[in-house]
Amino acid sequence: MEQVDVSVTVCTFNRAEMLARALGSLICQETDGGFSFEIVVVDDGSTDRTGDVVKKAAARSQVPVRYVRKEGGGVAAARNTGVAEARGTRIAFFDDDQLAEKAWLKNLLAVALQAGADCVGGTILLDLPREQGLRLGRVCREMLGEFIWRNNPGVYRGNNLPGTGNILISRQVFDSIGLFDTSLLSGGEDYDLVKRMRAAGYDIWTAPDSVVHHLIPKYRLSLAYFRWVALRLGASLALMNRKQFGYGRTLVLCVARIGQALLVNVPRLLLAHLRRNKGEATDCKCLLWRAAGYAHCALHLLAPEMFAQDGFLGRINFRRERSAIAQFEGPLRRGPADTGG
Repeated sequence: MEQVDVSVTVCTFNRAEMLARALGSLICQETDGGFSFEIVVVDDGSTDRTGDVVKKAAARSQVPVRYVRKEGGGVAAARNTGVAEARGTRIAFFDDDQLAEKAWLKNLLAVALQAGADCVGGTILLDLPREQGLRLGRVCREMLGEFIWRNNPGVYRGNNLPGTGNILISRQVFDSIGLFDTSLLSGGEDYDLVKRMRAAGYDIWTAPDSVVHHLIPKYRLSLAYFRWVALRLGASLALMNRKQFGYGRTLVLCVARIGQALLVNVPRLLLAHLRRNKGEATDCKCLLWRAAGYAHCALHLLAPEMFAQDGFLGRINFRRERSAIAQFEGPLRRGPADTGG
């Protein structure tokens, strides 16, 4: 098969309507004749119209759109399939619930070429429902996927690393450090990969002008959703810490997190309630739920027979969102970032 400069991989599961809009924003990406790209859609066992959506997008696209179906291996396995199927020397990752601005890929690649960077992360803005009426704090916005890079492109030094919603990675990185960790069923496989990249000496560059919009259905603004995400993130972090540091240090970190929750975040929550600051209160609740998720998973890892946690681990499985919470989702609206296509 003919090689291209960039392969854009999109993993999806039962989001046909969202996927149609996502692909619409991808097939009209500006290249100015400077590079070639393809779109690879990896279907992780969908039972809706996903295949038809991809077929229709491919029929009207001037760039190749390929469809690969897997049978429910999980998001990390789906991403690995995307890497294996990609023909590009660089691989861009994009989610099925996003919309890309027309210069998204061009700006992402420009930073990679100018800086000689093997990994570049772009900006993710939240496309919130007009009627949401909820003041979101920093923690909640980050949990919804917001990443805003400041200033000009440069090497990113912080801990809040970019994820697979907007990132470009050279194929040689995967040859060097391996693929996504398929054991991380509660998510965090992208954060784990980027941490391994950094540990291997790869710099992560920022591309502030490479912008995508993350579509936030109304149900994702509920406390039930934030609780589910926070528990899942805490459990994922425990798994990654065990992998990186071993059992002993993970236990120490677990105790430290419980102490921080009791001594810092509980008083902050009480103060936020007294001040009637709902955004701060929700942020504090999320931090407490994250600590609880970490403790649940860490105890299970340290003593699996004593702390089985089967019900908890099943509820926070990454694919569980659709069955546990998505019944609260209303009809999708056309947001201001919708590029059609």
